[in-house]
Amino acid sequence: MLFHVTHVHTPETCPSDDPEKIKATFGQMLTIAEELGVTVHSLYSNNIAHTMYMVVESDSAESISKMMDPTLKIARAEITPIVDAQAVMSRLIESPVQ
Repeated sequence: MLFHVTHVHTPETCPSDDPEKIKATFGQMLTIAEELGVTVHSLYSNNIAHTMYMVVESDSAESISKMMDPTLKIARAEITPIVDAQAVMSRLIESPVQ
């Protein structure tokens, strides 16, 4: 199942100026994702807004929640199930519903 994760932190809690804080938050998050079998398809940031966006794949939202644990002391996260709309549209175009 695909999920969109939005992570928002404040300028005061931003880890970008401290490599150790980056390792302890996002680095640990990526390590946990790998351990839990969560595939991170994309990871983007809007530095000005202190927001990160991820598309991840997992069998459970619980695994994604666990993956986010290291970042939750500096931020909040929203996890939303999504579908691959391009794949759905392609299937519908190839096999239109009667």
